[in-house]
This record gives sequence, structure tokens and C-alpha cells, in this order.
Amino acid sequence: MNHYLPSGSFSARPRSFTAAWTLLVLLCTGMVQPLAAQVILYVSQPSSIAGSYTFGPGDAAFGWGYSYDTVQVQAALVRGTSSNAGGDSLACDTTLINASAVAGKICVLYRGSCEFGVKALAAQRAGAVGCIIINHSAGVLNLGAGGAGALVTIPTMLVSNSDGALIRQRMDNGDSVVAFMGDKTGYFLNDIGISNGSVVRPTEYSLPASQALNAGEYLFKLGAAVKNYGQNAQTNVGLNIKIDFTNPAGVTNTVYNQTATLATLASDSTDTLRTPDFDPSTTGPGRYTLLYTLNLPSTTVDQFPADNTVSQGFVMNPNIISKARLDSLGNMMYSGGIRPSDATSGPYDFGIWYYANKGSRLKVDSIRFSFVTNPGTNLFNESILGKVSQWLDLNADGLIDAGEIVDLADGIYTYTDTLGSNSQRSVLVTDIINNTPGVVLDDSSVYLFSAYYAGVSTAVFTNVDPQVNYTLTRDIYEQYISPVFSGTWNPNGFGPDRVPAIAAVTGNPSASVGSLERNPFELRAFPNPVSTVLHVLVRGDKALVGLNYRVSDLSGRVVLQGSADLEGASAPLNLEVGNLNPGIYHLQVHNGRYSKALRFVKN
Repeated sequence: MNHYLPSGSFSARPRSFTAAWTLLVLLCTGMVQPLAAQVILYVSQPSSIAGSYTFGPGDAAFGWGYSYDTVQVQAALVRGTSSNAGGDSLACDTTLINASAVAGKICVLYRGSCEFGVKALAAQRAGAVGCIIINHSAGVLNLGAGGAGALVTIPTMLVSNSDGALIRQRMDNGDSVVAFMGDKTGYFLNDIGISNGSVVRPTEYSLPASQALNAGEYLFKLGAAVKNYGQNAQTNVGLNIKIDFTNPAGVTNTVYNQTATLATLASDSTDTLRTPDFDPSTTGPGRYTLLYTLNLPSTTVDQFPADNTVSQGFVMNPNIISKARLDSLGNMMYSGGIRPSDATSGPYDFGIWYYANKGSRLKVDSIRFSFVTNPGTNLFNESILGKVSQWLDLNADGLIDAGEIVDLADGIYTYTDTLGSNSQRSVLVTDIINNTPGVVLDDSSVYLFSAYYAGVSTAVFTNVDPQVNYTLTRDIYEQYISPVFSGTWNPNGFGPDRVPAIAAVTGNPSASVGSLERNPFELRAFPNPVSTVLHVLVRGDKALVGLNYRVSDLSGRVVLQGSADLEGASAPLNLEVGNLNPGIYHLQVHNGRYSKALRFVKN
């Protein structure tokens, strides 16, 4: 196995996470779950509206009686007409009066007051081979099967109101509108493709320019896993990768243009093409656009060219580390939310990994985050713990074992308004050891930037960016992307295409914090989060006698206190916290002159 350590792998160790611990996705309203197969909704004619359309999915994974993986339907579109007096296209009465026209066609209906499954079943009973439902509002969402969906065996998809209007206009003009629904593997004769998850992109979307000051400090690894979806074997498959760079003045130039070629690619097979690495230290701060383009020889026409190009972005900026996309103002971009399936409520921890090759050039000042709630719920008085932690993989097994996540800095943010859902917030973090603003990172170390939801609501989700996918990037760099904690740590989290809206904002590590009297106390707490016993390692410059400790909740109410005499200048203080309610707590330890505090989370 090859390891690409110079440009930022965690260490030369296996990437696999083999523990029998699985997280399922619970999706907030409006978020579309990506599909495992190459499932498409593709209009092939008329040419004026031809192309691939975004759709809301609904198959066996959502309780329907079929799987997209096993259907391939291509047919003309026909509007279904209900049997009610209005003759609408809602199909809520389960019967279509134009069954003879619908039979053998893809039936087009509208979203209305009844279940999606009822509509699709009406189309199926009329003889339709597929069903497209036009949304009554912008965007798309997952199709719940309802009570009738399990009886439906024809593919059913939801399109946005704008796309539906485009399709309907051509139908009303008398044009023959033909579409394909299902898994396109093996459907076309000549068809190669790539996707967001099958191209190699930088390990972050946004990175401070201080991490690439000199040659070789941060490299873009480039390439793509190309799949032949078609029936025919292909020869001389070309992959071109171009990088356009836009500097802060707005001037854009092409700074990279390389092509790699596959001699042969068998039907239903995948092979990876790589091009030389790119070093951004030669160009510096600005926006980078990476364009991946697949090409067949001029004598062969790709019959599904919609997946022959992928565009990815990267920003080198003064101070933001983010795996989610950033807009032109530096704000994170996201859509929908997610939380662990085994956390029927909070608390849980979700974050991003960061390999700090030149961490000594970075001081993390704050953590940005965003949460979303179900309709009718808000975040007023909810608390979020922003954290900077370090992963010390002591036994080099690639797994997060007890005590290997060391909290370095944190800060508490409490929502004081009802507008928090889907809005980016920021919390300043304080060094736990020195009690000073921010924390300076180390070189060649692995860090976790996370936002810990401390509440117990079942309607709160972490915002995610579904438009970035680090699947092949994770494999090439041998790095985890975004971990999640819910009882135990899973370093793979929800997968490389579930990137949370969490970012670290950095500052100048050499900024002085003034002259302070040296505090001999040091505290470390593990495990954190904790269920029953919190082990607090206390260090000082003399015997640890006459210690007093106090634990308080976010309201300041003292929930646990006591005193202890420990042996030596370094010893553990074990606190029984099993009776505390889930949430964030302050621990303060003092000896009359010096004191030190830290925060821990009870789960």
C-alpha cells in the first residue's frame, strides 16, 4: 500500500475502520439522500430540454416495492388525468381515466394532498412503466412511500416545480418528450463517467495560505476513478484535469493542464487515472477551480455525456479551515441536516479531521458551526460546545481508543434567539491548560474541530454540505474526513459525502497574550464525553494536598463538590458523575492560591 505522507496523510497505518458500529442517516426535511447506484433521470428528447435532471428519490430504501438498482425504463411522457370531476393530475382518487394513453408510458402527475405512493399506484394500475411527480414548490425531497408505496413496482421520482414546468411546456406544445429512469449501467452502448466522489480533490475546501508557503508543504493530488457504464469496451479513454486560479484582484489564469490516458477499459469496470501533483505555493492565496473532463476518441460518441465533467473548488485564504464549501464572503454552504440514528436525542459530537503539516503556523481562535431543526422547533436556550482536540493514536491502530482524543480548547455558545436554525454561528475557544484565548497547533499532528450538541431534542440536526464528496480523496490520501461521537467515536462518521458545516478560524500564533504569573496546575480529563467516572489527571509543582474541586452546570448551579489530598505532584482525581444529567459541565480545581478549570460533557 502506498502512503502519501508529504502532502498530509495521518500516518503510515491502515485506514480501515473495522468495528461493528454503524451510523444510519436521519434526514431533516428537504435533504436528498445520494444513491449508491448510477441512477439517473435523463430526458433524451426533444434536444431543447435534453439532459440529466435532479430528482427526489423513492425506492426500497424508503419503503417502496422496488429498487432503482434493478430498473431501466425509457419511454415517452404522458400526463395522467384523474377520474374526478375536475380531471386534474393529482391522482388522489387512485384511478386515471386516460389509462389507454398512459399504458407503456411514463406517467406525469402533480404533488398534492395525498401520499406519493397513492399517486404512483394509480399510474401503475393504468399500465405506466414509470411515474414522474412534479413538486408544487422549489427543490426536491425524498419520497415517503406511505401506505401504498410498498405495492408500487414502477420507478417513481419527484422533480422540482421549475423543471416540471419546463417538461410540461414541451409536452403541451405537442413534442414527444422521452426520458430514461433507473440505473444506467449497461443501458447505453458507449458510456463512461465520473462523479464528485470518484475524483481526487484537495483534503479541504478552504485552507489558510500559511500552510503552503514553501514548495512541497501542501500538494494537490489529482486523478479520477473512471467507470465504463456502457456495453462496449473502450480504448484510449482520456482524462484531462485543468486548474484555473483566480487571485484576490479577480484575475483568472490556467495554472495546470494535464491529461492521462487509459489504453483499455472493459465494460462495467473501473480504473483510476492519475496526473502529476500540483503545488499551490507557486500561486498563493485565491480561488482554485479544478475541472475534470473525460474524453473518448473522436470516432466514438458517448451516449450519456452528462457525467463526463466534474468541477471542484478550493480556496486558499488567510484564516479558515473548512471541508464544506465557502461562498465569496467566507460563509459555509450547506443544505439539510443529519444526526446519529442511535442518538434518539442529543448529546452528540460531529466534526472534521485536519492534518496540520505546519500546525505551528496556526492558532485556532474560534469554531464556526450551523445546526438545523425540524419545522416548529427552534434552538432558543440550546447550548453548543465548540472544541479543538488532538488525536494521539497511541497504539497506531487507526481507531479512536479511550483516552486518545485530548481536548485542547473549547467554548460554549448558547442561542439567545429563535433564528438559529440554518444560520452560521461562531464561538471563541479558550486553551484549557493555559486559560488563554485560542490554541496553537503542533506540526505533523492530527486535530479534530467539532461542535458538540448538548441538548436532548430529537428535532436538532447538524447542517451538512452534500455537494462535496471526499470518497476517492479519502482513499488516495489515506485520511478520515469527519468523525462523529454518540456513545463511542466513529472516525468515519457518516461517510465522506456527509461533511458537516463546521470550520476553524485561525489567527497569528505569535500574538502575545501579555505577562502572566505561571500557573503550576495542569488538568486533563478522560474519557470526555463521559458516562460514569471522569478521570482527571492533576499536575503541579509540589504535592497535591488541600485540593478542592467543584462541578457546576451551565446555569452556575453546583452539582458536585469535594476535597482531596493526592500523592505526589501528578495524580488522578476520579469523579463519579453517573448521576448527572446529560449536558456540559464546568470543573474547577484549586488549592487556595492557584486554580484551573476545564469543561466536560456527560452523555
